[in-house]
Amino acid sequence: MRLLGIGSRINHPDYGKGVVTNVTSKHYWVTFIDNGLETINLDSEFDVIEAADDDVDTVSFFEVERSLVDILKKWSDVTELVPIADKWKGGKLILEPGD
Repeated sequence: MRLLGIGSRINHPDYGKGVVTNVTSKHYWVTFIDNGLETINLDSEFDVIEAADDDVDTVSFFEVERSLVDILKKWSDVTELVPIADKWKGGKLILEPGD
């Protein structure tokens, strides 16, 4: 499957003729003449009228941010906040010095 670039013209069986206006890792954002802006899967069935080269980075900022958060959660020394169990609520924590 060849990845289309922004500006590619397609003919979709449901939406008609349109132009690719954005590309993500999973979807094309296409502005159709009769149906306006729609997102379609990269592997959707459509005819390519005129293909433009894919000169865009297909990884969105959201995907990069989500990946970075997942990596930091996994490998950083910051621990996750865990709520206190019900049996400890209303109890006392007593710290006494050893000397």
